[in-house]
Amino acid sequence: MSDSVHPCLTCGACCHEYRVEFPVYELQSMGGSVPDALAHEVHGNRWRMDGTQRHPVRCVALTGRCGKQSICSIYERRPSTCDQFQMGTERCNEARARHGLPPLYAPREDFPLAA
Repeated sequence: MSDSVHPCLTCGACCHEYRVEFPVYELQSMGGSVPDALAHEVHGNRWRMDGTQRHPVRCVALTGRCGKQSICSIYERRPSTCDQFQMGTERCNEARARHGLPPLYAPREDFPLAA
């Protein structure tokens, strides 16, 4: 295993580009892990991370600058939407390109994502 820092832990481009919606049951108050104070109700059982509702997007949980040690302050408690976003996909690389970052490739087994 490599001692290198995983690119997703320093990038943040997706956190600057995409709306993050998730089901209400992912909130801490509903037994989930996402801090209630960082999200707002969209409609019924859908909630959204603050900062992702309009452009320019910047998720409230993101710290640092895009591409420069951008870290998710709730990485271990992030919504499923974030957890399911995959590094090296077309959407990932589109977000990176909009921030002047080079493309990434699909994760390798020898370079696991660990916080």
